[in-house]
Amino acid sequence: MAFIQCQVYSKALVRNTSVNVIYPDHVPEGTPVKVLYLLHGYMGHYMDWVRLTAIERYIRDYPVCVVMPSGYNHFYTNGPSGNNYFDAVFNDLPETIETMFHVSKKKEDRYIAGLSMGGYGALKLALTPPYQFHKVASLSGVIDIDALYNNATNSDYRTKFNQVFKTLPVVGTSDDLYHLFKQANDAKKVPDLFLACGTDDHLLGHHTKLKSFLSQEKMTYELLETPGGHEWRLWDLYIQEVIKWMFGEKKK
Repeated sequence: MAFIQCQVYSKALVRNTSVNVIYPDHVPEGTPVKVLYLLHGYMGHYMDWVRLTAIERYIRDYPVCVVMPSGYNHFYTNGPSGNNYFDAVFNDLPETIETMFHVSKKKEDRYIAGLSMGGYGALKLALTPPYQFHKVASLSGVIDIDALYNNATNSDYRTKFNQVFKTLPVVGTSDDLYHLFKQANDAKKVPDLFLACGTDDHLLGHHTKLKSFLSQEKMTYELLETPGGHEWRLWDLYIQEVIKWMFGEKKK
């Protein structure tokens, strides 16, 4: 298994950006592998999943390429000042990965997951046409941008939101996950969905509201809730369950 640190050019950002890639070395020559895009959280870094979980060990026996891009604090969205992180991850990154590595271009072989801000990003990317991901997982995800903004007591945090999102409130826009869920559900394009959150997490309210909405709209999902807060101890456990859910039990 190879661990590769890359600097790749993004047309959307008009600059190079950092990406980590874990690539399997145990697949038959000429066989395209599945790809999992793994997104970090707010105040996080493209190295987080490698430094703070054992993702490389967990994915070792699977024929899967794991791609961990940089999202900085931009919520994987297109901002008002040209920081187009949605386009960078949704369009530019898959094109680059599919050119550089022998990964499948089929929807059924594309997967995405993320934690906190990355949970929001994973859902947003998976719920946006042309619906190019087969399964999506949100771990302790930010779900309701407007609630997070309205409840923020730190003025710097609110200023940051105004720099990241073109429109606030986001309700009814392409940055509103509930709006995206409704569109995808109407089109019968909702991907397989995995939700996880700690029962002491400060974002538990986001998680609970989404569960209620999905049940009301008759959308199905896999659920994992455990004691704990917004912490890497849980995300390290959750990503193991996500891998099993996405790719099956590890071969003996």
